[in-house]
Amino acid sequence: MKKRVQISHICVGMYIEELEDRSHNRLDNRQFLITSETELKVVLASKAMSAVINTSKGKDVVEETAPAWNVVRSRFEVELDATFPASELQQARKCIETTRPLIKRVFCDAQRNGTFDFDSAQAVVETIMSDALQCASALIATTKLKEHDEGTFLHCLAVSALMIAFGRSLELEEEMIRDLGLGGPVHDIGKATIPLAILNKPGKLTAAEFALVREHPVRGAALLRGVPGISQTVTGICLYHHEKHDGAGYPFGLKDEAIPLAARIAAICDVYDAMVTDRPYKRGWSQSQAIAMMLDSHGHFDRSLLKRFVSQLVVGGSLR
Repeated sequence: MKKRVQISHICVGMYIEELEDRSHNRLDNRQFLITSETELKVVLASKAMSAVINTSKGKDVVEETAPAWNVVRSRFEVELDATFPASELQQARKCIETTRPLIKRVFCDAQRNGTFDFDSAQAVVETIMSDALQCASALIATTKLKEHDEGTFLHCLAVSALMIAFGRSLELEEEMIRDLGLGGPVHDIGKATIPLAILNKPGKLTAAEFALVREHPVRGAALLRGVPGISQTVTGICLYHHEKHDGAGYPFGLKDEAIPLAARIAAICDVYDAMVTDRPYKRGWSQSQAIAMMLDSHGHFDRSLLKRFVSQLVVGGSLR
């Protein structure tokens, strides 16, 4: 039997009938059995978004059972190695190790002392801005898989890199791009003031708990106000990144151009990273699934900005 599957579901032992692009156009006329990890890497490194497999000639996809986390990690590493040059991956991983303690320090200071470590946040942005010139795509891709204890840190890093890359593609001024990069470490800083028991609660939040979580933009902005060197743009990213273009967001229900440009950019980058992230408790969406969902979310995002995000970063190949 033939079936279409996402390229991320391909594994050794499958028989490939077709490799397809985003619009299901055939990319390769060959039909073959994947017999080794080397052949798998070649398939994963192609521009294909999906494949048609023949289950009578090879393995089927077991969609009902999610793969073990160690399998997800191994496949993730294979995909990275097949997609990016070793030099770019090495630079991306070095950036992660350099910024890890800095972002953790920012959140620890906010949580324990109710203060904002501006110097550490600035050091994060300078590191990402420097590395993102050469390895932005590899850096963003490397952060897609997030362990339990790395989620907040890697999300901040990914959002920062996404915003810098998007700002550069929009040809914004360097000062604005630096502010966008600082939006990564600060956009959710208000959550550091919310009790961990609520943030990590496995079940449904009560109405009171949900209302408290929705206060995090206001709480975060309060932390930032008065910090020497923090611009209104950065504070606005923290305060307005959950506003929606149709006015259905929070905390103020702003609409359209009333939402600052930087916050509209942050909303796109924040949601995109959240959707494509692999976590131990959930698999991330593929890039095509995430973009399709975001384009279908009428009223959530600035439509013209979202289209430019897709055309300049996704179609343009900066995000893989």
